[in-house]
Amino acid sequence: MIQGPIAWGRLVTIIALGMLLLACEAAETTDGDADGDADGDAEADIDGDTDGDGDGQESEAEAEAGIEPHAETVGQYTVVWLRGTPYEMGKQHGEMLHDIIGEAMEFVADDPILSSIPAVAAGMGILEIAADNSYPDLLEECQGLVDATADVGFTMDFCLALNFGDVMLEFIDNGGVPDARLGGPGCSEVIASGAATPDGRTYHARNLDWGSMNIEIIHDNPVVFVRQPADGIAHVYVGFPLNLSPYTGMNAEGISICSNEAEPASEAELSRSGRSHVQMLGQILKRSSSLAEARSFLEGEKHMSAEILTVADGKAGDGAVFEMTAAHMAELPLADGVVIATNHFIAPEMADYDAPQNEAAGDSSLLRLERLRQLVLPDGEETLYGELSLDNLAQVMHDRVNPRDPERTPAPYNDANVDNDAGLATNGPMHFVLFDPAKLLFWVAAGKDPEGGKPYVSQQPYTCFSLGELLGLPDAEVCEAEML
Repeated sequence: MIQGPIAWGRLVTIIALGMLLLACEAAETTDGDADGDADGDAEADIDGDTDGDGDGQESEAEAEAGIEPHAETVGQYTVVWLRGTPYEMGKQHGEMLHDIIGEAMEFVADDPILSSIPAVAAGMGILEIAADNSYPDLLEECQGLVDATADVGFTMDFCLALNFGDVMLEFIDNGGVPDARLGGPGCSEVIASGAATPDGRTYHARNLDWGSMNIEIIHDNPVVFVRQPADGIAHVYVGFPLNLSPYTGMNAEGISICSNEAEPASEAELSRSGRSHVQMLGQILKRSSSLAEARSFLEGEKHMSAEILTVADGKAGDGAVFEMTAAHMAELPLADGVVIATNHFIAPEMADYDAPQNEAAGDSSLLRLERLRQLVLPDGEETLYGELSLDNLAQVMHDRVNPRDPERTPAPYNDANVDNDAGLATNGPMHFVLFDPAKLLFWVAAGKDPEGGKPYVSQQPYTCFSLGELLGLPDAEVCEAEML
């Protein structure tokens, strides 16, 4: 068990993971492009024309070298291109988002609780665990980020805390004070393929939801990181500033992967050594070209906490859900072309290894699973099975119905229903993402548009991005529809 002031430590760590990121107020990005263009705020459509010659095409040599590090604004999204070694990409990240990170650290310095995070986490032994168990390339990337932002107070301790958070929260949660728990996460996912979709293609839909934490400022600063590692497969993270360990991503080999937090049944399902699952997700994007390779990677790693990872393989038309703790793992393959996940284990062999759900009370994870079963399984009461196109999956993920409501009335858009723990789109989501991994296309719904009368994330349209175009790949698939 981790030693130290558990209740205080839990509060501080939650604030570290939530509020530090949330302090990233809107700021102008600076362009890291070697050509000297430093405006960093140019409005642009992603059309693959990143070489400045206006023809929208990249030569094979340019595509091989990758796109120069720089940042662009695409609608309400900041798109950041990173390239090189882990250290170089971390430094580029820090340089291009320097002003935003500076404002975050000013917020921290002015807050007595936040400013004490490193000392408290160190006293609990968490930072030592994080340093000892993080992947070497994550540590190198953190160092690059720190070297670019040390002048505004960002440190390696903060970087470790932010990018080892999945393990840290579970360790602290299981050290006591259950009455101090915040509302749990509300992530939901669907992978559909074959007979489940109208064209037989493979699609992957997810929402990311961190429960009742205030994530207002993250909503204001969605970031798409286009990552071109010197020693691995190019890939994309959908996230936010300082996000080095992904929750949502896809690589150039057509693998999409996302994480959903789960709660371990006891400390027996935790370990002080191994790897963070969100860090594993980044490794899979960097190294895996198939579902089989992702599976092999997960089977070969030592795990530390409870987590659910969903993986879709666009080339193979396959997908799976992996339910994991430090001691156990199970795989749920596609069944009739569909597999679904929320925030608790559903594989029979994993039933004893995560925290039990309250069936009578209708815990959020149970309700969301029930609603997914109604909407996407072959025998669902309102099923769209066989017609799970991208448009229909977008509707599924934006669904606002409590499955136990006999009238099936969608919750209205108001503050009372932003995080009501009763629906797929009413858990305070951070973002919604759809993937067509075979075509390297993805759609993001995030942010908000209060001036347009749409203040909630679940009201936002899905904006299309082509990873092939973002990477300057020849013959890249294009977005036929910019919005869903």
